[in-house]
Amino acid sequence: MQDRFEFLILGGGLAGLAVAAALAPHRRLCLVEREAWLCRHASGRAAAMFIPTYGGPVVSRLARASRGLLAPDLLEPRAALHLASEETDLAAVQQWGRGRRIDAAEIAKLAPGLRAGATALGFLETDAGLIDLAGLVDRLRRAVLRHGPIVTGFEAETIERRQGCWRLRSAERTLAGAVLVNAAGPWADETARLAGVQPLGLQSYRRTLIEAAPPPAVEVRTWPILKQANGQGYLRPAGDAVWASACEETPSPPCDAQSDPLSVALACESLNDLTGRTEWTPTAHWAGLRSFAADRDPVAGWATDAADYFWIAGLGGSGVQCAPALGQAAAAMLGGAPWPEALVAEDLTAALLAPQRLRRVPIGDQ
Repeated sequence: MQDRFEFLILGGGLAGLAVAAALAPHRRLCLVEREAWLCRHASGRAAAMFIPTYGGPVVSRLARASRGLLAPDLLEPRAALHLASEETDLAAVQQWGRGRRIDAAEIAKLAPGLRAGATALGFLETDAGLIDLAGLVDRLRRAVLRHGPIVTGFEAETIERRQGCWRLRSAERTLAGAVLVNAAGPWADETARLAGVQPLGLQSYRRTLIEAAPPPAVEVRTWPILKQANGQGYLRPAGDAVWASACEETPSPPCDAQSDPLSVALACESLNDLTGRTEWTPTAHWAGLRSFAADRDPVAGWATDAADYFWIAGLGGSGVQCAPALGQAAAAMLGGAPWPEALVAEDLTAALLAPQRLRRVPIGDQ
């Protein structure tokens, strides 16, 4: 049994969903996912924070370009409070962030009960928020299904190009498409090897999150997102609880990432250090993989060593806030549409996303 399409988009995480949703109204495509359901791995385990300063200048531009695609119904405005003990730790945040410096007194009003040593310096990033991850996934999924199929549980045993067409073959079925889009997340390089395409040199890192209930009499619902400016930890309100991470980066091969006791302990220690309290009660923990190119910027563009092969990969830990705009950028490149105005407004060009730029960065120099 063989089905033919104009585009095959391999990967049902946020990257694949976003490009498929943007392209589906104009081209015949099929979104293909190996797992039984969408966003099974990294995309479904995100902290779902919208912090434009998180990830560098390219990520900042993509996040700001995505804001109009998320607001108002998928984005709850919530300021991000960057905390530091050294002035230099706030330099990057102040360079790219939209907000203002605040002092210890105002920090204490916004998030009462923090450890005094963690509140010496602060930058309140006002253009931040919490993303409705389930709502975003559902919106993108519905946008794809209005125009084309989504195939889940498809394990590609071979990927080959014959007679001007890419073919994905499983034990039961073959999918054929003129263009193959690799949006396979942590498995993007493995997918490239299977297709005979040169990998990008992506590296995945495991990160652990915990959910914790606050001490008695501590009300967290109104707290801003709290982030240590040196990258050593964060917490975000999640109803009556918080999600927290020590922001560790443990190199990992592509896998179904699982949290380990040490990482959970580090997340608890980070939460205790940030708040100066030890009465937090961990109620859940999980882990996900964050995949990066060598320069840590997302990749979207045509491969140079294979015909009709397109990359969209390396979103790192910023996929949830960057995927909407990155999907539109990829769809424009794939379909020959005008460059999205939101990206023009952020001075974001296709060259900044193109995989060719990585040839100037040593593979493995993460």
